[in-house]
Amino acid sequence: MEPIVLVVFAAIAATLAYSWWKQMSFSILVSVACIVVFILEFVPLETSSGLAVDEILFMPGDLTDPGRLYTVITSMYAHGSLMHLLFNVLGLILIGMVLEQRIGTRPYITIYLLTGIAGTLMFAGFHWDEPFIGVLGASGAISGVLGAFARLYPNERMSMFVMFVPLPPMPIWMIVTVFVGMQFLYSLGSTNIAWEAHLGGLIAGLILAPMVVKMPLYKRAKRTVSHSSLRRLAVTPELKAILRRIEQEDVPDVRSAWIEKFMSEARCPHCGSRLRPTKESIMCEKGHLL
Repeated sequence: MEPIVLVVFAAIAATLAYSWWKQMSFSILVSVACIVVFILEFVPLETSSGLAVDEILFMPGDLTDPGRLYTVITSMYAHGSLMHLLFNVLGLILIGMVLEQRIGTRPYITIYLLTGIAGTLMFAGFHWDEPFIGVLGASGAISGVLGAFARLYPNERMSMFVMFVPLPPMPIWMIVTVFVGMQFLYSLGSTNIAWEAHLGGLIAGLILAPMVVKMPLYKRAKRTVSHSSLRRLAVTPELKAILRRIEQEDVPDVRSAWIEKFMSEARCPHCGSRLRPTKESIMCEKGHLL
């Protein structure tokens, strides 16, 4: 294994570990990791491959070579061009950050990794007779995030961009329908777009999302914040919207994530300072008990 591959792994592992442990936005950290890996791709190597990108992209034949199985992961962080990277980072910001905020960082990381791997494996299945055709990019994982979003919140309306042109808000299920149609069109023509990985990730996201959000991936605080207390604090349109999410959510961990979001946005009505739940009630940083 080339030393540059170890550097790539270190960047991936660092962002994964930090985000998982601190529950800090993985969408942001994985975007940073993709940018770092993209820069490292152009490091010249004293091998027949020439550039580092050839050591971290995935080829179907890698599944039969134990020495290159790592490419199933590293290829998810590599990109073929600056535009390819830009579009995927936009996807992480526009779709990933919203889903992560709703279901929590650890379930989101799990969905991202599993669907990304699923997309890579579907690509390998379609190209098993072409062992040396390469694929790279976070598109499979982002497609999985889109599928998970559609499964969990099918009627949520979202604005999307086509070549930087904003489209009117539409339900997620409709966006997925358009997305699937685009993959079908890609499959009919000659293109370097890995539509197989996109569909693999999307299908995995649709299937896995309900199971992942119910997994005990982390324990949130055992305290319970009464809805009556939250209603008294919901004095802005944003807080009222979050409160509706809390009241409508059936999955405990997702509801807890919304409560934490509410607490991070709400302020003490007496002094305007930040709030924190206690075992008995809610207290602000300056000691006011609410």
